[in-house]
Amino acid sequence: MLSVFDPRRPYHLGSRPEDNPRDLGPIDAISCRPRSTLAGPLGRVWLASVPISGRWGGALSCYDPTTEKKTPYYRLCGDASCYTLAHLESEKLLAVGTSIFGGSGTQPKVKQAQLCLWDYQAERKVWEGTLDHPVAMLNALLVGPDGRLYGTAIGERRELFVFDPKVRRFVGGVALPPGNPLDLGLQNGPDGKIYGFTSDSIYRLEPSSLRLTEVIRAPSAFDIAGPILGSDIYFATGQRLRAAKLFGD
Repeated sequence: MLSVFDPRRPYHLGSRPEDNPRDLGPIDAISCRPRSTLAGPLGRVWLASVPISGRWGGALSCYDPTTEKKTPYYRLCGDASCYTLAHLESEKLLAVGTSIFGGSGTQPKVKQAQLCLWDYQAERKVWEGTLDHPVAMLNALLVGPDGRLYGTAIGERRELFVFDPKVRRFVGGVALPPGNPLDLGLQNGPDGKIYGFTSDSIYRLEPSSLRLTEVIRAPSAFDIAGPILGSDIYFATGQRLRAAKLFGD
């Protein structure tokens, strides 16, 4: 389900215009398990979704908050599911990372996760490609301070990869610390470096050298990745919201 919340207004859950958060309903009958959202391109909110039980081909879709129009784009990656998103603003493209998995109760029909580039003005896919070894899922994407695309991949190995959108080519990669890379687990830090999560650690990546350093090791402590706010990075462990100090004295 999609909803909109205005933190400046009182909380009152419902589906009427005056409710807050206001339930906007699903995008369509298939895309009811969104894994990633991204706001910005064309003034819309974009979603990558795994389909409902028994279906394949999770869609890319968007919601226009001005007109309230919902638009799904089906079969962008065939029987794979659109899973994670990033905005390549200079190229005016959406980067879409996929998962080989469909809805609950299904077996994968594809063998390899893909990275797709979507021209949101022309409404068409302009490129797709993948790494040179088995990958089941691309579960985080981030445009780094250098304009390159960084992502985490799960498959034969767990790694952080680098993609250059100017030449449309994978240009590097580095092994991740122990644990599974978390969904949406990458973000830019205020120091020009990239920070990421696995289930067991927080790590820091220097984009120019691809030198990766484990900052905090805490096995099974990280379930959901959160933002960097001020000097702290936030995350969830089970039902607990927590923070770790990364910057400052």
